[in-house]
Amino acid sequence: MKILIYLYYPVYEDHLAGGVQVWIKDLIKYIENKYNDIKFQIICPDGDRFDFAKDIQIEHSLVDMERDFVSPKDIYENFQKIKKLEEQTDIIWMIDRNFPIQSNKPKLLSLNTLCYERELMSIFQSGWTKMVCLTDFVKNQIKDYIDSRNLYEIPCYVDPIFLNVEINEEIIKKYFDYDKNKKYILFPHRPDLDKGHFEAIDILEELIKSDDSYRLLIPNPPLAKEINVEREQHNIDVVKEYVNKKKLNDYVIFHKWVDYSDIPYYYKIGEFTLFLSKLPETFGITLLNSVSVGTPVLSYGVGALNEVVPVGKSHFNFKTKEEATKIILSGKSNIDVESDISYVKEKYNLDKIAEQYVELFRTIKENKNE
Repeated sequence: MKILIYLYYPVYEDHLAGGVQVWIKDLIKYIENKYNDIKFQIICPDGDRFDFAKDIQIEHSLVDMERDFVSPKDIYENFQKIKKLEEQTDIIWMIDRNFPIQSNKPKLLSLNTLCYERELMSIFQSGWTKMVCLTDFVKNQIKDYIDSRNLYEIPCYVDPIFLNVEINEEIIKKYFDYDKNKKYILFPHRPDLDKGHFEAIDILEELIKSDDSYRLLIPNPPLAKEINVEREQHNIDVVKEYVNKKKLNDYVIFHKWVDYSDIPYYYKIGEFTLFLSKLPETFGITLLNSVSVGTPVLSYGVGALNEVVPVGKSHFNFKTKEEATKIILSGKSNIDVESDISYVKEKYNLDKIAEQYVELFRTIKENKNE
């Protein structure tokens, strides 16, 4: 069985910063290695080859249609390349986008966000055969507008690199001057101001009134090549101005973007992780990854977050900075993090989730042959 994965984003290492890019990484490798009858091919905009899928055939030949300027020649050549691969595949797997050419091949649509027009338009325009969403929350948002009999719920998984992680100071010191006597609050998000940078700084300001050993970690923008470079740099500059205005420069550490392979060790040093988005989160990879290594998370509980990791399982909701401060100051010694780690490892097991996808792929192919 050949499956063509249509991605709208380039496969860059430093773009492994958010849901989709991380979510698909190990799943396709795992399925190909375990199930010999399934082969993937990825087609995506032109970019640097990244070895997260070195065993998967990647066609880095498309011109990025989301850049500022494209020509008729660009579009024509894209369509020719896509058509050639479409003719060779059994199933088309679209990630948050319409497939750009007409095709009678069965299509699986993965819907990963509810915030943006292009992603939402794929629900109504892509002619999908089956659709997968990550959570019951997403399912309930869209079920009244589609044939829900063809809607499936399959969550993300705990990436195996987050299993059995120990503190590694040598790795952390690649990014900042780590001091084991300090207490680190993590804010591992891209510089999108909807993620809650200012609220995180306000919480820190409240925290150090009681304990000045706390430090807030904020990553600088990744070295993205075409995606929102200027906007992200502007945003982080605005955040730095806010820190300066609050006179918190000694308590906020801006560090370079953490390589994906080092992120488990980064989460491991945290006292708490702040997930302060107020958007309708469809899953929450940050929440899952942090709890997986034993670092509890504070969030507003928006969207699917309380569904993914229930409140109380190293996951706590709050409304005010005073509430957040109280939870953090109580420490994580009273939290049964080992039990909560076991909970997410079992519920979001890669093997089980891969099996669900394989079953769905085979169902789609069998229905096509009927």
